[in-house]
Amino acid sequence: MTSAAPAVAQTRVGVALTRLGQLADRLTRHVAIALGAIVTVQILATAALFRSVNTNGWLTYQGGDQIWLVTSGWLLGRGEIGYALTSHGWPMLLAPLTWITGSSSVELLPLTTVLQVGVLGPIATLAVYDIGARLAGRLAGLWCAAGFVAAPFAAIPYFIQRYHDSWVDQFLPQALGLTQQADFPSVVAVLVSAALTVRALERGAYREAILAGTFAGVALALKPANVLFLGGPAVAFLLARRVDHAALFALALGPSLVALTIWKARGLGQVPLFAQEELRLVLGAGEPVVGSVTSWFDRTVNLNVDTWKQNMSNLREFSWSARVLQCLPLAGALAVARRSVPVAGLLLGWLLAYVVVKGAADVATVESGSYWRLVMPALPAFVILTAAIPLLVPTVIRRAGPRLASSGGRRPGTRATVAVVAFLAVVPVAVLLVASIESSVERTEGVFVSDEVLVKEIGVPADPSVVELTVVRAGAGNELIWSDSTDRARTFYRVYRSSLARGFSDIVCQLQGGRRCELRAETLVTTRERRFVDPDPPADAMYRIGVAANWLDDDEEGDVFAISQPVAP
Repeated sequence: MTSAAPAVAQTRVGVALTRLGQLADRLTRHVAIALGAIVTVQILATAALFRSVNTNGWLTYQGGDQIWLVTSGWLLGRGEIGYALTSHGWPMLLAPLTWITGSSSVELLPLTTVLQVGVLGPIATLAVYDIGARLAGRLAGLWCAAGFVAAPFAAIPYFIQRYHDSWVDQFLPQALGLTQQADFPSVVAVLVSAALTVRALERGAYREAILAGTFAGVALALKPANVLFLGGPAVAFLLARRVDHAALFALALGPSLVALTIWKARGLGQVPLFAQEELRLVLGAGEPVVGSVTSWFDRTVNLNVDTWKQNMSNLREFSWSARVLQCLPLAGALAVARRSVPVAGLLLGWLLAYVVVKGAADVATVESGSYWRLVMPALPAFVILTAAIPLLVPTVIRRAGPRLASSGGRRPGTRATVAVVAFLAVVPVAVLLVASIESSVERTEGVFVSDEVLVKEIGVPADPSVVELTVVRAGAGNELIWSDSTDRARTFYRVYRSSLARGFSDIVCQLQGGRRCELRAETLVTTRERRFVDPDPPADAMYRIGVAANWLDDDEEGDVFAISQPVAP
């Protein structure tokens, strides 16, 4: 009996491996069905998370510049370029959607959520599949896609309980496309560019190199910080000795950089890379151009070694093991290198660029959760590297045999390539060239009105279709009554009063490309009512109503997302 036990166990292992092989063969024969199932799980899991986290209607934790992005998109949809503090990519995509919903970021939430969860999310999963399939066959592609979908949820128990809210309530809505920030779309653009870069590593894949550069340009248009991703393709092309492909990739970036330059130059009156003060020195006898670029780099990158060390320490504090997180991608890079050294360079260079640079930024902290949002474009690289670790097992490649053969897939045609490049690279430049600058502030009935007003440094639409205010005399006071068209979240209101006699001038505008109009008014009250009586107003009082909301429905928090035009009694 004792001598027979190992033979029985070996037979059972052999049977299990045979059945796993048969299952793998079925999956690879029906890849479309398997991918459909993975994408379905992805959408359902995201919907389940949406129902489980704290929400206010459609509003989840946002934590960023989504209001300004929507305002810029609304203005661009009207053919105007506002004050261009953000980049142009996401507003340009939002512009047609604002034709349906108007200027309110809250009313736009259903459309942006469906767009990201139902369209962009599956595209990201397919891109991960394509990277895995190119690396080690269809089965590996399905494995990577499944890991990509599962990773955000599998990471929940990896963090300690007191970090649950930071990861689940604050980060995952951003990572899964439930917010209106540009982070999630930029992750998708980076992933598509990475998948096309893997394809472009093959000899003669010139169209793939052009498309990879084009989508990298889209990532830059969505968030200029995605310039960090470019280190990955640069390493990959260098290791693969594809200098011609690298040149095409870089050339395809050009239109996006031109569009970003036009956007900043027209909307800010200057390009941040060469600020006006620095240009004056350049044109005089002062600082050279190199100094301007260096100054911009110092302002933008701002590496802080102490911050990076603190973030690594916080990983140990809030997770079960920081060493595991640090070692997984390194082990994965060795595994990928067994199949392709250039792809290993792409994935590791892509990941390390964000972890080192963004992880050392002063605004990135693991404790607050901002670290994860800043390194979010690199997290798919982490997942793919982790999913590749089984390739390190000595017998896996031999046993899998042809199952790990690289999946070729269909190459993009010339016409399709031209169409994509024209739509993603040429059209944005044309739109920004013909758009007018939102620079006028009209005077109507003694008050100045502007379509965009900065409220606490956030560009907010002054749109009567969202909130309309009426002010009438009520004895010695003024009675304010207003309407609010918002129905996608519970809102509250801030009542602002301006009076030159009391030192509040309503708005102060500066011409910086577009008009930068900042609210200079006192806040009288925060209320959930749509009526307010100002019992002792100055004779020259003017009023605005700001509409605000947040994911916790807390009237002491949250930003104003719409504001009325100024109204006097």
